[in-house]
Amino acid sequence: MGTAPVEDAGWQRIAARIAPVTRICLYDRAGLGSSDRSPEPIRTSLDAANDLHAVLQEAGVRGPFLLVGHSIGGLHAQVFASRFPVDTAGLVLVSSTHPDQMTTWLAMLPSARPGEEKPLTDVRTFLSAMIEDPNRNEERLDWRASAAAARQLKTLGDKPVIVATHSQRFRMVPGLSEPLAIRLEESSQRMQKQFLTLSFNAHQNIAATAGHGLPHEAPEFVVDNILQGVAAVRAQGSTGRTQPTR
Repeated sequence: MGTAPVEDAGWQRIAARIAPVTRICLYDRAGLGSSDRSPEPIRTSLDAANDLHAVLQEAGVRGPFLLVGHSIGGLHAQVFASRFPVDTAGLVLVSSTHPDQMTTWLAMLPSARPGEEKPLTDVRTFLSAMIEDPNRNEERLDWRASAAAARQLKTLGDKPVIVATHSQRFRMVPGLSEPLAIRLEESSQRMQKQFLTLSFNAHQNIAATAGHGLPHEAPEFVVDNILQGVAAVRAQGSTGRTQPTR
């Protein structure tokens, strides 16, 4: 959230590694980078999906597309796949946000009490604001509506889904007590594994040490996962089931 991939050095390096293999497009969501700010006061993942579909049409880029989404971009990619299944060849979910993520994490936190550790207060405040108040996140995203839209994606059949997951060593909130931090990460890993149910042709790869910022912490890992997705889509194309992403 808040990252403009077109201008981002990490994503530029990843794109340069993919470009010799297949056409790759980076784009900035509304209000990020060089993209115009959206006139709507509040945004949803469906808005993001509709915008992406429109800009691809305007640019004359033909699908179907292998969608690569990191973090909240992964949530938007899930909504795109649900809204535009014919235009979706597959998904590469890079430490992707899960539609149940915010509410699951919030429910796992203990009730507020005087004198509690600051990281605990901070994460509770962040999650509550993310769920309840779109005006308090960088992209004015309505979390509840976006998560509900992502849950509409039930299956992609046998279209490839590559789940690129951050390391189990990652701690979402630095300074949080280790027992609670471990429980939160265990729930994150369970939700990441749930993405495998989206397709009969799904594969998960887990980074050895890199955290949530995979495009910057482990760009080669991200490249490998994207290329795995490209190869899987092309393998289906050779059997006449799904067209390649060229």
